[in-house]
Amino acid sequence: MIRAFFILWLAVFLPIVLLIIPTDFNPVQQLSRNVSEDFYKPVYGTNFELLSKRLHQAPEEQWTAIIDNYARHFSYPLRLDDLQRYRETPSIYRSLQQGKLTFQYGDPMALIQRVSGSDKVIYFAINEPSEMSILNQAKGTLYLAGEDLQRYPRSEWKASLEQQNRQIPLELSLLTDDELPEAAREKLRKTPGEIISYVSQDGHIALLSPVVPGVWLHVEDNITAQTQMKLTTAIGGFFFLCISAALVMWVYPLWRDLKRLVKTANEFGQGVLSKRATTSKLSVVSQLGDSFNKMADNVEKLIAGQRALTNAVAHDLRTPLYRLRFAFEMLEDDEIAESQKEKYRKVIHSSIEDLDHLINQTLLLSRYNRMADISHFTHCQFAQDLTEEVEHFRLEYPHLQVQIDIAASLMQHAFFIDKKALLRAVKNLLSNAARFAQNDIHISLKDNLQSYQLVVEDNGQGIAPEQAERVFEPFTQIDNQERSSDKGHGLGLAIVRQIICLHQGSARVVTSPLGGARFELQWPKNLSALNVTKMDTLSP
Repeated sequence: MIRAFFILWLAVFLPIVLLIIPTDFNPVQQLSRNVSEDFYKPVYGTNFELLSKRLHQAPEEQWTAIIDNYARHFSYPLRLDDLQRYRETPSIYRSLQQGKLTFQYGDPMALIQRVSGSDKVIYFAINEPSEMSILNQAKGTLYLAGEDLQRYPRSEWKASLEQQNRQIPLELSLLTDDELPEAAREKLRKTPGEIISYVSQDGHIALLSPVVPGVWLHVEDNITAQTQMKLTTAIGGFFFLCISAALVMWVYPLWRDLKRLVKTANEFGQGVLSKRATTSKLSVVSQLGDSFNKMADNVEKLIAGQRALTNAVAHDLRTPLYRLRFAFEMLEDDEIAESQKEKYRKVIHSSIEDLDHLINQTLLLSRYNRMADISHFTHCQFAQDLTEEVEHFRLEYPHLQVQIDIAASLMQHAFFIDKKALLRAVKNLLSNAARFAQNDIHISLKDNLQSYQLVVEDNGQGIAPEQAERVFEPFTQIDNQERSSDKGHGLGLAIVRQIICLHQGSARVVTSPLGGARFELQWPKNLSALNVTKMDTLSP
């Protein structure tokens, strides 16, 4: 289970992690970049046209002052940069050289365009950078902190800051003009005497607020990133935990049911044929369990049938073998008359024929009980073949009145069947009818819209309804005077049932209007090469 859960866990979370990590190969980030670029370029493209036109109306040395003047009217950064500043990004640098309006995806997102005929570019941020966001949040607090320091003597400023450092998670300190880093000085040249933010050498955002001329309150923001990381980690961990719990809730019942199914299959394979899979209807493998149970039922029925067949064959073999043994023993007796010996020789021949018939019938049943071979199915004019078979039957039994009724539309119709097998079924039904009919046998072949129906009926004693299913079982004979005779072994109708099963049809026996038995064979019209497969066939 652990291995299966781990594989499923990786399959779920690995794509999620790859989608969260901001890389150039991240499709989410690429989609965001493309959508943002398609939106912002048409919206702000006019600004660059107007600014470029204004710059070309003045000398190049005044361009920076002009852009700085316009920048005061924009909430987000607007500045004039050197083209060489973007050389480190080849794709952006190449686009700027061609004079295209270029989208820069980052913090912040920005639009950049080269001023034609110069090495200057106009940079315009279209959202608030993290540095500016932190400054806007802290500007009022820094002003109050600077004002609070001015209430104390200058000699106590350091002690006051140390006390505040112990109370807040930020690092406060005082810097003079000479101690300011170069990044801060560059910012102060553009906005002298104002609260500013800049990125320190270690990558943190730092803030500067004037206290008195020459002295600055310095705040190192080293917790914002940590706080965001903790928050992101907490949210991500909670998300992963919830998804993992959901996966466990789904995988465990699946694993449990599969283990039960494997155990049941192993026990069934070891011969415990009564074992069945027990799964909840809500289980993912419930359909698999149901299929296994159906297979187990069929296998159990098949094995039980094979056992019954074996026992019945052994039983039917015993009688002729006993007759043979007795006849041979009597023939060895010299005191028996020649007429008696001739009688025992006939018994021997009769027993051998009986054994031969039993073996042939058993082989036929075994053949039709095994599989349907598609190579035996062909298109043929079965109605004409049936007519010829009935004519042969009439010649063999001239004392019987045999009538045949075939629908006119079927006489030239091409049936897709196993002709040899289906004619074997007809022969068995006719042979059965000849044994028990008084004088009339009727055969009919009909077209019933979705199926074909073949009927053989006689005016014999008939079969009781409660015995209708048993007559199709191997070695089964009905307990009446005629059927308890030594004629046959009860395999003919079992062969008929299996042949019609090969055609995905059904066989049944009912009471005929003639007074005897009416055997009905029915199989579907849409039987084709696509749905005739090699498969084990069981009783329907």
